[in-house]
Amino acid sequence: MCLNKSAFYIICLCMCIHTCMAQLDIKPSAKFSFDNAKDYDEVSNRKIKLVNVNFTDDRFGNTDNAVFVTGHDQSYINLGNYPALKPTTGSISLWVKIYEEVWSGRGHYINPVIVTKSTVENDFYESYAIYYALYGDKISTCATRDSIKQISISSAGKFERFKWHHLVIAYNDDYFTFYIDGKKESQVIKGYRTRFLSTDSVIVGVTANKKNARYLMAAVDDILFYSKVLTEKEVCELYEAPDPNRRKVMMMWVSEIVMLLGITLVSYFFIRYRVKKAVKKEKRKYELENKLLETELKVNRASMNPHFLFNSLNTLHNFILSEETDNASNYLIKFSKLVRKILESNMHDSISLKLEIEILEQYLDIENLRFKENIQYTFVLDDALMSSSVNIPIMILQPFIENAVWHGLLTKQGDKLITVSFSLYKDKYIYCVIEDNGTGRKTAKTTFLEKTSLATGFVMQRLELLNKIHDLNCTIVIEDKPNN
Repeated sequence: MCLNKSAFYIICLCMCIHTCMAQLDIKPSAKFSFDNAKDYDEVSNRKIKLVNVNFTDDRFGNTDNAVFVTGHDQSYINLGNYPALKPTTGSISLWVKIYEEVWSGRGHYINPVIVTKSTVENDFYESYAIYYALYGDKISTCATRDSIKQISISSAGKFERFKWHHLVIAYNDDYFTFYIDGKKESQVIKGYRTRFLSTDSVIVGVTANKKNARYLMAAVDDILFYSKVLTEKEVCELYEAPDPNRRKVMMMWVSEIVMLLGITLVSYFFIRYRVKKAVKKEKRKYELENKLLETELKVNRASMNPHFLFNSLNTLHNFILSEETDNASNYLIKFSKLVRKILESNMHDSISLKLEIEILEQYLDIENLRFKENIQYTFVLDDALMSSSVNIPIMILQPFIENAVWHGLLTKQGDKLITVSFSLYKDKYIYCVIEDNGTGRKTAKTTFLEKTSLATGFVMQRLELLNKIHDLNCTIVIEDKPNN
């Protein structure tokens, strides 16, 4: 989900940037930006002829983004000869920075900016043209149908040299309009359909005319052709268009920011993935360790039960050898019921305290069969345990009661007493006290076994495993009562 949200934010950012930095809606049919010394139409990819020209700075100061024609008959730009450059209804936009007036040549005292012919005649031939008039320092545009039908518009004021200017001509069959620096200079009635000489190219910098042979010394940039008549708003947008390189710089910064953001997000998700993988690995490790501990616990418990069964069967064997048939039969019935209950309980890791007490009572009943005097046993529960459902590990108390019987009460004369009490301790533990009035461990060691009970050892191991698995602190304390 985080990854999807992050991707959504990046897309929104890119869309906002694209909207802010989008190009004008007007699409040219031919475009010559000369950016980075390009020498082709960026719409059709047609190559142009650059004859004895130099690349120079554009109006924004970007190096090699404009073309400089040097002011003689062998320095010009041939844009080509194809329909996109010769619309019968259309607009032509360009930027020019005129340096010196060029008086060499012959014919009319003009310096040609852009021109293309409508006829093979050597006079009155322009389908459209833009000139710098040497007398009056005017910038002019003109178009002709023949020697009778001619259109001309000149700038109202003096045209300032050594400065970039934006020039636009727009025409159809009815009107011819001239714009200078985003403002409409003038509009005249045209009244004829523009025609072109099919063999002539669109030329920048020279007239290419025998009668009127003139030249231009200027820098030219961003020559655009449109197959529609631009509106004043569209002309103004072209004039106020920002530095394309600034857009590139901004886009470069934006790209770097997006890239950095992308790298940050990728790094974040990669690190998150690695951490998650490491946590999962550790979790799996702990699960396996717990599984191992639980397995050890089950093995431990399985080892304890055979120990109890071995002791019980020994008692049954003694009854048989002593030919105590009734006792053996009684013992076998009670023992089988007890074993069945233990086996049923062994299907679970824990057992209810109530059921555990029942098993212990049955066990003591069985042990009573071997004594001439019965063992008196008592189970005491406090109110908190009586009113709640409490589970404890199965067969965890029996070994201690068995030890009390075998090592404390078996050889004792007189009353044989066992008291088992349960109380709640710290709201988390059950405090169990097993008391007997037997002969004590010291006497038991000298009379019976010199080794520690195996079952007690098993219980201690079980408690240790349970402590690790459930983060508990269960303990066993054995105290002697030598005075009583």
